[in-house]
Amino acid sequence: MDEAFPGPAPKNGDSFVTMKEEDATWEQMSSSRERSSHTQELCRLRFRQLCYQEVTGPREALAQLRELCHQWLRPEIRTKEQILELLVLEQFLTILPEDLQASVQACPLENGEEVVTALENLETDAGDTGEQAPVYTQGRDMHLLVTEYQGASLECQSIQFLPGVTTLKCEPPELPQENPQEVSAEEVVTEDGLFSAKQETSEEMEQGAEVSGIPNRDCTSQVPCSTPVPTERTVAHLNTLKDRHPGDLWARMHISSLEYAAGDITRKGRKKDKARVSELLQGLAFSGDSDVEEDNEPETQPAPKKLKVFSVPEKNWTKRDIKPNFPNWSALDSGLLNLKSEKLNPVELFELFFDDETFNLIVNETNNYASQKNVNLKVTVQEMRCVFGVLLLSGFVRRPRRGMYWEISDADQNLVRDAIRRDRFELIFSCLHFADNSHLDQKDKFTKLRPLIKQMNKNFLLYAPLEEYYYFDKTMCECFDSDQFLNGKPIRIGYKIWCGTTTQGYVVWFEPYQEESTMMADRDLDLGLGGNLVMNFADVLLERGQYPYHLCFDSFFTSVKLVSALKKKGVRATGTIRENRTEKCPLMNTEHMKKMKKGYFDFRVEENDEIILCRWHGDGIISLCSNAVGIEPVNEISCLADDDEESPQISQPSIVKLYDECREGVAKMDQIISKYKVRIRSKKWYSILVSYMIDVAMNNAWQLHRACNPGASLDLFDFWRYVAHFYLEHNANLSD
Repeated sequence: MDEAFPGPAPKNGDSFVTMKEEDATWEQMSSSRERSSHTQELCRLRFRQLCYQEVTGPREALAQLRELCHQWLRPEIRTKEQILELLVLEQFLTILPEDLQASVQACPLENGEEVVTALENLETDAGDTGEQAPVYTQGRDMHLLVTEYQGASLECQSIQFLPGVTTLKCEPPELPQENPQEVSAEEVVTEDGLFSAKQETSEEMEQGAEVSGIPNRDCTSQVPCSTPVPTERTVAHLNTLKDRHPGDLWARMHISSLEYAAGDITRKGRKKDKARVSELLQGLAFSGDSDVEEDNEPETQPAPKKLKVFSVPEKNWTKRDIKPNFPNWSALDSGLLNLKSEKLNPVELFELFFDDETFNLIVNETNNYASQKNVNLKVTVQEMRCVFGVLLLSGFVRRPRRGMYWEISDADQNLVRDAIRRDRFELIFSCLHFADNSHLDQKDKFTKLRPLIKQMNKNFLLYAPLEEYYYFDKTMCECFDSDQFLNGKPIRIGYKIWCGTTTQGYVVWFEPYQEESTMMADRDLDLGLGGNLVMNFADVLLERGQYPYHLCFDSFFTSVKLVSALKKKGVRATGTIRENRTEKCPLMNTEHMKKMKKGYFDFRVEENDEIILCRWHGDGIISLCSNAVGIEPVNEISCLADDDEESPQISQPSIVKLYDECREGVAKMDQIISKYKVRIRSKKWYSILVSYMIDVAMNNAWQLHRACNPGASLDLFDFWRYVAHFYLEHNANLSD
């Protein structure tokens, strides 16, 4: 055990602390515990001071914070009460006055009661002696720690104990200090024998007044307190001491920690201290930790991740109109012409998407799943079409429960009873499957639907009208069991779905939202989730041909970097943009523009990429970004006004007009699907998404029906009724 007692007071009024060690075995165990404690303290400091700019993104920042917090709080060895007490203790030490912090933090106390007791003892000692009591401890693990006070420049810090290491106490800066006296030579006992340490001259004391010497750990030291010195002198003195003990890894490690603590641990000094942190981590990895000493192997630190460095040229904004250099749209939709010539009925149009390949996929996977469950199903394509007929019938004939489709006697119910028995329908519907459970991708949340999603997207793109303008946005598949929420949509709770549509509402491509997105397109551009989704949709469109498509999207996706990347692909783009993504474009401030008359607009063009940003005051303030359309020609439109006044005419730039015309694509699709949609659902979580894909296929088939028969098309109800009755009438299993 250590014995600590106050030494004789020096002439200059400073206090001494003498450390004496007797048991070398205890010292080794204590040293092991101190290294673990020091590692946890380092993790705490890094957890509190992690800078967002030091990581590559929000996900990595959150992961690093979790890892550092886990290494600091050690939940695998601490109880919840101990962790809570540790957090309360940290906050309690933070709110203490600086003089009490400097005194209490010299003792590594483990809970709030010990801190309160120490504070009361300090107040009692100070009242008895009339001066600040020297800090000492007996029978405790003592370790070195430098604490920074609320961003101060390290002019007053408290340094805690290490076994065998000199203890330093910082005096209040307003007290006068005399020059420290020369320290006499000390006798140091090591395993090899007795030798004399070099004398510290007064000049050396001036260079390293805060740390007057760190002798070998098997020694008795006596050092007076001293005044704080600049950080550079402290680090220089620490380097001198470290050079004197090149073989002492224990001393090297803790001297490195002093170098890190002596630096400026503020935002301005983070870059300067990175080298010190690296040196400290190397020292910790080399010296080992108490948690891995049983394996007698040094702890190895993982190689640091290289931060992505993106070269961002400075933007040059000029007030002029954009000069796009895209070719004019001149594509001919030969696919739609072929569909017109074939004169397909509604069932044939629906089976462009749910074709024979898709039905065979569903039948094979359903039978495979039934065999795995030891169910003798053996469903056929004919029976599967009957099941789809019942599902489509539920879109416009609603019943409280699905058994009533066989119970009530009317024309539609008679079709259902003649087509398939209820028990057979229930058995097929309960085994309905779309993927092999033995080959599922655990990283994909929708892996059980992935084959069907791929098949639908392939067919949607194959028969999509070839148009110039497309809109990309997010929509919702209604499901009250989901925890996803989307504000501003008719359906706010359910599964969020990314989708790209034509201006009339034909769905070209869709993808359900999941936290770990499977979209990998152009991640090197650092476009974020929204940007990667738009780039992926652009690649899907370009598979049909290298045409100058024009994509529109809202502010969730838009950025100057995304619009520039699409331009390099030969794709035109226009979208609303948020204030924090305008790349410091000097547009008129929003608050200032609100005071201007309606119809006022401000705009700038980026000279390098030829991208325009425009802010317009209409019914509200809107900011847009485009690489293909600018201000001219300016249109005159009617603006909303009070009931007693006439609607005034205001100016509207071309970029605003084009966006207003294109942004209704997803909204039109939502409106069409909401009228008639499959109501029958199973207990499986993905049943609602299967129904949603059937609804989207019916929407797309009806869109093609209207395009092929512009003057004699069926309305949406008759279209649904035609397909449902056809499946129930022509696929009835009479032998059953």
